[in-house]
Amino acid sequence: MRQRFEMMGFYWAGFLCLVLAVLKLTIEGQWSWWRVLLPFWVVLGHNALYITVGFVWLFFTDDGAGDEVTIRQDDGPYGYQLAAMLCFLIFADNLLRRIEGHEEMMWLRVTAGTWELILVSGILCVACQLLFWSRIVPAGNPRIRRE
Repeated sequence: MRQRFEMMGFYWAGFLCLVLAVLKLTIEGQWSWWRVLLPFWVVLGHNALYITVGFVWLFFTDDGAGDEVTIRQDDGPYGYQLAAMLCFLIFADNLLRRIEGHEEMMWLRVTAGTWELILVSGILCVACQLLFWSRIVPAGNPRIRRE
């Protein structure tokens, strides 16, 4: 069951890319192919950030006492993953909007495509990942580097 659930994100991203490609070819011809492939980039970027933050978190929480790290197996912190993916979607959409040079659009009183929104959504995405990893792998004694 867990293996099927992990692949479900890629299947949904592929399905959404297919729907967006059909929309681009029929109705919304001005969309770029980068925007059509946005669901794929969100899943890929989110997973890359997940792995990167995970390795950084494990590096700094390892106390060097043993080879094993205690990992919690509860399902509570996975809300952080959903929030991180939403923040990454906002980050990627606004970055694409900024790169493509579309006109500014107001969305819930926030101007889309501004550097402030890109920076805040990126920071929130990393913060959600850090919160997730802090719940999964509790911090031990920080590693002290001696040179």
